[in-house]
Amino acid sequence: MNGRLAFRNTLQGKHDGRPVFVPFVYGLAARTVNVALRDMVAEPSCYAHALEGVYRLLGNGVIVSNFDATLESESLGCQVEWQGDYGAPSVVQGGELPFCGAEDFMSRGRIPLLLDVTNRLAISLGKEAAIACALTGPCSFLRNFGEATDDSVRGIAGLFTRLVKGLCSVKIDALFFREDPLEQRLAEELFGRKDAYKALYATLFNIVRAFNGFPIIVTKHLPVEAIMDIHGLLRPAGMVLLGNAFQEEDLVRVKGISDSLRMSFGLALPIGTDTLWDRLSVVESFVNEHQPKNMFYTSDGEIPHDIAMEILHDLMKRLAGAQ
Repeated sequence: MNGRLAFRNTLQGKHDGRPVFVPFVYGLAARTVNVALRDMVAEPSCYAHALEGVYRLLGNGVIVSNFDATLESESLGCQVEWQGDYGAPSVVQGGELPFCGAEDFMSRGRIPLLLDVTNRLAISLGKEAAIACALTGPCSFLRNFGEATDDSVRGIAGLFTRLVKGLCSVKIDALFFREDPLEQRLAEELFGRKDAYKALYATLFNIVRAFNGFPIIVTKHLPVEAIMDIHGLLRPAGMVLLGNAFQEEDLVRVKGISDSLRMSFGLALPIGTDTLWDRLSVVESFVNEHQPKNMFYTSDGEIPHDIAMEILHDLMKRLAGAQ
C-alpha cells in the first residue's frame, strides 16, 4: 500500500497498517539543498525539489507543501522578518482593515509560488504520496489585524474561499488549517464568535470535501475536554494535537472520541528534543495494544532544521517497525 492510500484510509478510519507519519518540514528542506529558506520559497523548482528530497530521505508517505503561518498575512500588507538562513519568518508588524491588496490577493507575495509548487508535487508524486498543504487558520490569521470581530470574520470569507479553492484545484489530499499559533486561546476565540467562525469554516470545509479532500485542524496544547466542543462546532475530518504529552490513558480517551466521532487524530512526536524516544515508547505501546485505524503520527510542529540526520534515520526505522 502506498503512502497516499494509507493516509486517505487513515482519514476514513479504515487503515490497518502501521500509523502514517506526516512530517512538517520547511527549514529542513532548505537545509538539505543548502539554500536559505527565503531563497528556496522564492523559486518553485528549488522548492519542489527540496520537498521531494526530504520525502525520499525519510521515506514517509505524506508531503506537506507549506508550513508558514505568515504567508497570507504578508500578502495582505503585514511585514515579516526571516530568522537566519533556515528559520521560518514571523510577523513583526501587523496590517490594518480593510486589507491592503485584497483585490489581487491570489497573485501577491508567495501565494502563486505555493500553488505552483503544490501543483508540481501533485503531478510528480501524487500517485504514490499524499499531497497536503497547510494554511493559516482564520482565527490565527486575524490576530495579525487586531482583535477579531464578527464583521472581520465575515470579511475574510472571500479571501479564504479563493485560497482554499486554489489549493484544492491542484488535487491535494488534505488541507491543514493551522490554529496552533493561538495555543490554548483557540477555544476562547472560536466560541467568542462561534456563529461567524462556524459559518466560515463550514464554507471552507465544504470546498475541501467537494474536491475529495480532507479538512484538518491543527491545534496546540488543546485539552482533551475541548476536542468534542471544537468538533461539534466545526466538524473537521481530523485534528492534529501538537504539544500534548499524552500518557496511555489519555490516548485511550482520544481513541474513544475518535471512534465515536469518526474523526482522525495526528499524534505529535517531539522530534529534536530529549523526550522523543520516551514519548514514542508511550505511543508505540498504545498503538500495539489498540491498533487504531484512524490515527497518524506528526512532528510536533516543524522538524528543527539543524537536527542530526542520524536521529531522523533512527526514527524512521523505528516507525517502520512499530505496529
